[in-house]
Amino acid sequence: MTEPPDDLADILSPQPEHLAEQRRDAILRATERQLARDRWLRRASRVAVVAAVFLVGGLAGWFARTPVAQAPGSPARDVVVVPVPVPVWTPGVDSPSNPGGNTSGSPNLVGSPMSASDAELRAEQADDASDAAKLYRLAGDTFLRGQDYANATRCYRLFLVRGGDTVLSLEADDSWLLVSLKNAAYKEKIHVAPKIDG
Repeated sequence: MTEPPDDLADILSPQPEHLAEQRRDAILRATERQLARDRWLRRASRVAVVAAVFLVGGLAGWFARTPVAQAPGSPARDVVVVPVPVPVWTPGVDSPSNPGGNTSGSPNLVGSPMSASDAELRAEQADDASDAAKLYRLAGDTFLRGQDYANATRCYRLFLVRGGDTVLSLEADDSWLLVSLKNAAYKEKIHVAPKIDG
């Protein structure tokens, strides 16, 4: 009695060498193509997600920017422009705070709206140390109001140098930064090591 033919005999039997090599190369090429296709699909899906996020954000901004229709009978919004007078101090010009046009070179600090940089420049050019100290103090206060701490510190230190020992005492209108610098300057003054003659 003969056995029935095996259906898997052709597949399981050893293949000729050149057919196995061709099949292996074909499987390798197909695998490489599949991996490259998967890599590009992952990249494209990431780009699509980012583009969708930007698109949704742009559309949300577009719709948020469009004005909502006003209800009938509601008052319309009016923009009112109010001019604000800004006094500008000019030296040598007659004014209520500067009668006769003060051109003597001494600063007129009362009612003199001066920028911090202008006050500092005038202090650098001042011949009198007390006038320079007042201008440095004014510049420091103005810089501090503008939250420019580095420039305020520099001007306050120059105020303390030009003012001498008389300005080290604390006053009621001193800013927190000036109080701190005055305290530091006072501590330096009293803790200076004595000079040794030799």
